[in-house]
Amino acid sequence: MKRSFIFILLIGGGLFLTQTIIAAGGTTLGISPVVFELTGNPGDVIVNQIKVYNPSDDSIIGITMEVENISPRGEGGQVFVDTEASETYSLMKWVEVNPKEFVLEPGEQEFITFTISIPENAEPGGHYGAVLASTNMVAGSEFTGTAIAQKIGSVVLLSVSGKVEEKLEVLELFTPNYSESGPIPFVIKFENKGTIHVKPSGHITITNWLGMKLADIEFPQNNVLPGAIRKIETSWNAGLLLAGRYTATVHGSYGSSNTSFTPKVISFWGFSWKTGIVVLMVVMFFVLTRRRWMAAFKILIKGEKSKI
Repeated sequence: MKRSFIFILLIGGGLFLTQTIIAAGGTTLGISPVVFELTGNPGDVIVNQIKVYNPSDDSIIGITMEVENISPRGEGGQVFVDTEASETYSLMKWVEVNPKEFVLEPGEQEFITFTISIPENAEPGGHYGAVLASTNMVAGSEFTGTAIAQKIGSVVLLSVSGKVEEKLEVLELFTPNYSESGPIPFVIKFENKGTIHVKPSGHITITNWLGMKLADIEFPQNNVLPGAIRKIETSWNAGLLLAGRYTATVHGSYGSSNTSFTPKVISFWGFSWKTGIVVLMVVMFFVLTRRRWMAAFKILIKGEKSKI
């Protein structure tokens, strides 16, 4: 089974493959934009351009353009180039690039046209791929003449119209069981059981043991690919926490119809040892001086005379 583990990170609302690569001898190659989110109907032809550029002071020879399928991997939003990805989500066979080979002199750039021809019988839902720029350069004697291949690419997220299934679930909401003060980290795990990528949006509501709302924390909006589990992180910039039990509830929606997902609820404890020391000192002060306070109280309330 041939699989190329070229990792791509999902950043913000999309996916990101590092914009520059370091080729043999320290030569760099850049690409822009790094993500396309497209929609189309069966039978449509979609044309876009990618800029490949050489910001270095050296010539880059043997640059080749290619298209590969991608699949999700891990919970951090990574995907990898996968030549044996499921045909259900495949994009590779629909894409043509031009030009396919070129050379870049220092400071030069080349605009690559990629054309997506959606078949009339295309399966509705998400189809995913990467348009990659590859360099195959033979390094000098320092590298014993080994050919070093470098790849960089733009990710394409294509939504084909038709009957699609949008189904997202919250698997887990996590935070430490105990915190003294902010920032308090939260991790939400989403699982996409549908046939198209979705971008959940919403917030985490924090309440104290009395049920009073303390904060609504919005979490970042990131794409979750079909079949993937995606971990999204945020935090609550709280001050010192009063002693007690706190509740966190994640609310939100996803998809074209803004479908609400089932809220997830967890509890955690808050207590600041600094606040605890202050409270303990106050209590000890009143305990040690209770006779004086009681005598003063009697004089104030009952008018009784007492030796203080």
